[in-house]
Amino acid sequence: MNSGHILLLGMGGTIAGVAMDRAKPMAYQAGAIPVSGLVQDLELDEDFGEIEAVQVANVDSRHMTEELLIQLGWAVKDGLERPDIVGIVVTHGTDTMEETGIFLHATLGKLASHYKKAVILTGAMLPANADHADGPSNLRAALYLAKEAKQTEQFGILAVMAGKLCLARELSKQHTHALDALVVNAHEIDGPIHKRQADLSLPGQAQWPWVEVVTSHGGASGKLVDWLVSEHVDGIVVAGTGQGSIHGRLADALIKAAELGIPVVRSSRTGAGAVFSEISEPDSARNWLSARDLSPPKARIALQLAILEANSRKTDDWQSIFATI
Repeated sequence: MNSGHILLLGMGGTIAGVAMDRAKPMAYQAGAIPVSGLVQDLELDEDFGEIEAVQVANVDSRHMTEELLIQLGWAVKDGLERPDIVGIVVTHGTDTMEETGIFLHATLGKLASHYKKAVILTGAMLPANADHADGPSNLRAALYLAKEAKQTEQFGILAVMAGKLCLARELSKQHTHALDALVVNAHEIDGPIHKRQADLSLPGQAQWPWVEVVTSHGGASGKLVDWLVSEHVDGIVVAGTGQGSIHGRLADALIKAAELGIPVVRSSRTGAGAVFSEISEPDSARNWLSARDLSPPKARIALQLAILEANSRKTDDWQSIFATI
């Protein structure tokens, strides 16, 4: 098993966190432990091979930025292209892991499949020194899955949490503290993966399009949308109720925004399920696009990437590009 080695990229988060009082694990400092320290006490087979640990960042993932996504993306790309690396594991905070998952899927999924390597995101819901900490078991599973990806044909941009392996694009944090919060509604992978991968360019700039998420609710108005338009927002994701339904006043403002050429994507705030184009009032009639199974934060990343890709291709057809994600 020692042919080739694993690239371990650390982004910080709870998995690298330390609680001030082990009896109160929710009060902790995220990113307190370097990524190299996370593997020191793992029980790995003697012939597992080398683990090359690289600290890309060490932050609480609520503070993730587009610049950090770019840094991580290029570090992953470098690892995929190195012949001595057989797989990549990324340790990441759980608050925004789903956004990083869709970013890597959209930009590097096809490359990972080409090289028949797995890029596996993992993290923890409990800090490293908490009783029954879940980080060590998640990291151990991720390392072995990355090591064996070519044999199992489970390659691409994946994630493992609470013993469940899934596509990283299906991550969605749907509980405040449950250990399976990110994968509770994801489809578990138990065999070879045969799935079309997105093929968008990996951004090389930190100045991404300005895309905001607005939420529909009882009593909603279009004032926030009107202000965003006046400030030259580049795109809007609306987190609708239920199956993506939107309050009439908010919908009127979004229709006007789309008429001005601002991309609008309709998603749902419910946390699970897909949003399809409405039959009675189809998105196409409003120049909108439905987010399908992407949560509002994932739809925001996807829209940013689609706008960037459309600009680089010198086309206005961001909708077709978004649909590939």
